[in-house]
Amino acid sequence: MKVEQAQERRHEAYKLADELRQSSDDLTRFARTYAVTGDAHYRDYYSKVLNIRNGTSVRPEGYDGVYWDLVITRLLPEPPSNVDGATSLEARMVKAGITVDEFRNLKEAQNRSDELVQLERVAMNAVDGHFDDGTGAFAREGPPDRAMATRILHDERYHAAKANIMRPIGDFLSMVDRRNEAELTNLNRYSSRILLIIICTSAFQFGLISAIVWFLRVRFVRPSDVLMATVQKIGAGNLEARTNIYGKDEMGILGIAIDQMAAHLTLAIGYAEQKTKDAQEKTRALDEERRISENLLFNVLPTSIAKRMQKGESIIPETFPEVTVLFADIVGFTTLASQIGPREIVSILNEVFGRFDKLVLEQKLEKIKTIGDCYMVAGGVPVSTPTHCQQVAQFALAALKSFEEYSADLAKPLRIRIGMHTGTVVAGIVGTQRFSYDLWGDVVNLASRYERTGTPNRIHVSDSVRVRLQDDFIFEDAGEVDIKGRGTMRSWFLTDCRA
Repeated sequence: MKVEQAQERRHEAYKLADELRQSSDDLTRFARTYAVTGDAHYRDYYSKVLNIRNGTSVRPEGYDGVYWDLVITRLLPEPPSNVDGATSLEARMVKAGITVDEFRNLKEAQNRSDELVQLERVAMNAVDGHFDDGTGAFAREGPPDRAMATRILHDERYHAAKANIMRPIGDFLSMVDRRNEAELTNLNRYSSRILLIIICTSAFQFGLISAIVWFLRVRFVRPSDVLMATVQKIGAGNLEARTNIYGKDEMGILGIAIDQMAAHLTLAIGYAEQKTKDAQEKTRALDEERRISENLLFNVLPTSIAKRMQKGESIIPETFPEVTVLFADIVGFTTLASQIGPREIVSILNEVFGRFDKLVLEQKLEKIKTIGDCYMVAGGVPVSTPTHCQQVAQFALAALKSFEEYSADLAKPLRIRIGMHTGTVVAGIVGTQRFSYDLWGDVVNLASRYERTGTPNRIHVSDSVRVRLQDDFIFEDAGEVDIKGRGTMRSWFLTDCRA
């Protein structure tokens, strides 16, 4: 029971830390999206995340890592704004039964997140044309400045502030693990002490009874042999042995006492053995949980990155001068999602992304993430390779063919847009509990824009991709395309491999 309670406290602490981390990530995502799109929905989502965390709005059911993804895609309604029953994340930390030092780390992480909110508010107000008048209020009006907002939300200062939020969360999780391990160790020691006390008590009783029997043997010769033989059997480990001597005289009372002692000793040793067995099972369960956690880490992150994290590295930032990034997005999926049920939506995504996952393994690429119906793949990370562009191109052709085969059997055939670009990226770990390996850089944005400006069921690529692949692949001129933020750029359609 106490072991289960310790595990429950550990689990609750992990949930609080993850919710704090997730809320920070959601705030970053909505601030950046609002800076890029100017869509007021993301500004409202940003405010609702803060209200739920601060306890000015009630926390909705199912409020976990994918909640806002489902709200954005209209698979869930927006959270209510009522205050009744609302509890702040800080208040839930206090009630969770964590130590003062553990709470201090979580509180420090929340304070740092609140400091990051100030930067995000400056950026979002810049999108609306509101600027700091020197008093902390955004009363100075001016032309909207999205470039300023984007710079604030992506510069080195912002990333450093973001990383500072994660550091105390990591310290908190380490402290929780150490406390949990200490509690389990104390429980095991307690069980061992109980067993030792029982054994010592039994040994004392055995010695005492032996002395009594010896005395009675001298005084009462005839029943003494039976009593002694029974005690010897019990001492040899035969706890089923009984004297079967009854009566109200001294011998009868002694025989009954010996039989009862044997019965009680059987129960006590059985109880001690069960306690030891329970402790061993809990230890094995913890070892299994640790093994599963390691397996999950290797499934979520690239192998080389996971091994580095096990050695103690945390952020692991790296710059890769040559990387190819691909985005694939299902056309009209939002409209389709509003026409069919959530089970069918999940089934379609699971089938399509399952096919893509197999192709990623075949081409030895790295699946970065999925966002709704968008699938992101990269070649050349986390291990650089000279053939990254060719590998991604092979994946794109195979993925398009596989998608068309699957879509042809649907009642409402789907179409897909694919975009590719090659260039320099920065890669690293995001999060502390639910880790994510992600990429940042201009090449990511351009690959996404080539996907958005492409033609359904075509592979839209940049001129830099064509230059690298023109000897081995066939391209069709797609003309010039207006890329937001970059002006007019040359583009191509990747059609096939050369024989």
